[in-house]
Amino acid sequence: MTAPEQFKSRGLIAFGRIVGVHGLRGAVRVRPDNPDFDPELVGRMFVDRDGVAIEYRVRGFARAGRGALKLELQGIDTVEQAQALGGAPVYIAAGDLPAAAEREFYYFQVIGLRVETTEGRVLGSIDEVFFNGANDVWVVREGNAEVLIPVIDDVVRRIDIEGGRVIIEAIAGLLD
Repeated sequence: MTAPEQFKSRGLIAFGRIVGVHGLRGAVRVRPDNPDFDPELVGRMFVDRDGVAIEYRVRGFARAGRGALKLELQGIDTVEQAQALGGAPVYIAAGDLPAAAEREFYYFQVIGLRVETTEGRVLGSIDEVFFNGANDVWVVREGNAEVLIPVIDDVVRRIDIEGGRVIIEAIAGLLD
């Protein structure tokens, strides 16, 4: 089992990657996978150190430009300690996140869900999610086929995370 699979089985989800240091007091620059994520939601991070998830408490954070975050981690107090973490993947515990509101979801919750139409046609699985400026979009893949599904009320009928599937209404032009 690879480190990411092992971390996922322990309830950890990918957050981003340490891309450098910030200042001389041990702060690290992290590029989050989701730049809109609110770092106030988590008080601890897990850094992948050679396949082992090392827990660090977050002492402070700030936006650092270009989508990066400046994080101050407990126990990382020097630039040398911060440099040693360079390039490491960073994870957060799914259990630390607040519950998603009705008809909302975290991106990691829908990745891998099977997508079906209201008529029962299976389109594939959600492979990635992105925000296009107006709404989220699911990239659904099955073999070489790819469909972009806008996450809007007219299309998404049901998100069944526990059941591992999403039901969509294939409005005119969506699957053409």
